[in-house]
Amino acid sequence: ALLFAGRAGTSLTAEVGLMKAGEQIDAMEMMAVDPVARVLAPRFVAALICMPLLAALFSSMGVLGGYLVGVEMIGVDAGAFWSQMQEYVDPPDIYEGVLKSFVFGTTAGLVAVFEGYNAPPTAEGVGMATTRTVVTTSILVLILDYTITAYLL
Repeated sequence: ALLFAGRAGTSLTAEVGLMKAGEQIDAMEMMAVDPVARVLAPRFVAALICMPLLAALFSSMGVLGGYLVGVEMIGVDAGAFWSQMQEYVDPPDIYEGVLKSFVFGTTAGLVAVFEGYNAPPTAEGVGMATTRTVVTTSILVLILDYTITAYLL
């Protein structure tokens, strides 16, 4: 989530902020096109979908990396590796990871589009909005991670 906030969140904020600075948002409003539905909502939904996919990809790569190091490099028996993996990875842990990825995706997406939409229409304003996006999202992710973990224990 922190990687997503730093990379994709700033990109979303800058894109929306520059659309506002270039008066594209105002032009859409003049043409009676809702910029929230046309610009912000698709980007928010994309963040909501991408975060769980990224979490699943990272988890899969972690298991694959553990397999390669444990079985291929160190020489642990493949059957022992998979049996230990099944014994110590519980379904509630997987559900917690999926829940957190949805919550973090929602948080990162909301903060990014909010900051981009409310950025002052100048280059400095967009730059400050991207900085606020990273800082706000990072703090919220850490707080939400602690809260969700404490609640689910």
